[in-house]
Amino acid sequence: MTKFDHLIGKELESGTYSWDAHRAMLYAVGVGAGLADPYEELQFTTENTAGVTQQVIPSFMSLMSPGGGWIRELGFKARLWDGMDWGYPEGLVHGEQGFTLARPIPPCGTVNLSQVLLGVFDKGSGALAIAETRATLADTGEPLGTSRAGMFVRGQGGFGGSRGPEGEQPWPKPTRAPDLTVSIDVPIGQSLIYRLLGDTNPHATDPARANGDGFARPIFFGLGTYGFACRALLKGLCDGDVSRFGAMDARFSKPVHPGDRLDTLIWQNEGGAQFLTKAGGDRVVIDRGVFRFMG
Repeated sequence: MTKFDHLIGKELESGTYSWDAHRAMLYAVGVGAGLADPYEELQFTTENTAGVTQQVIPSFMSLMSPGGGWIRELGFKARLWDGMDWGYPEGLVHGEQGFTLARPIPPCGTVNLSQVLLGVFDKGSGALAIAETRATLADTGEPLGTSRAGMFVRGQGGFGGSRGPEGEQPWPKPTRAPDLTVSIDVPIGQSLIYRLLGDTNPHATDPARANGDGFARPIFFGLGTYGFACRALLKGLCDGDVSRFGAMDARFSKPVHPGDRLDTLIWQNEGGAQFLTKAGGDRVVIDRGVFRFMG
């Protein structure tokens, strides 16, 4: 038994999330769509191109949250931010992210959200807390999908309990060369666009704050990098068609800087693929990636 057991499987938060065609397009541009070639991804960046039906980049699912403060409820030692106690754990980093879609995301809509704690795992050097958000379309009750966020709290392990989710699949890196590699540049000003989606953490734009957080210069947003990887999978495996995109899971390993080139290495397998993303040619920034086709 651990101090978290009574919370496992419990609803932490609930709420709704609404979006329109313009927010979906802002997300697309926020993760770089159309910035290298304005005519290449018009299904994501426009809503009125003749003969093109608007689609939503699947990783938009990662923005659908009833609030985002669930990690504060677990009682970890909190960090003071600029002298203020915001309740977020000391040593907190975004460890992993995933989602599964039951159908493509519509260009506009409202979903009802229920966020459930899946587990808190003792990694020794820290704790891994995983929450799942379940989304259903408000107008029809139809399941849209689920998203999962894993938050790693450095230095706050040692409380006992299992080290990882039951049945967790291993991720052996393939020994053969990748079947394909999709390369996408992160424009130097990309953070200024992505922050308009609501994540205004200043370590992505303020050199002084970035230095204070231990970075040589401002970094790009983790979920923004995740969206770039999603675009690479869409391009490399789905020919830009979101109806073929079923699920994506990955772990964050190192930060990305605006101006980096992202190379997503893809190994195809039955039903999907394994992948990882490197920045600057050699720095693994997204690891242990798994992609599955719809259906």
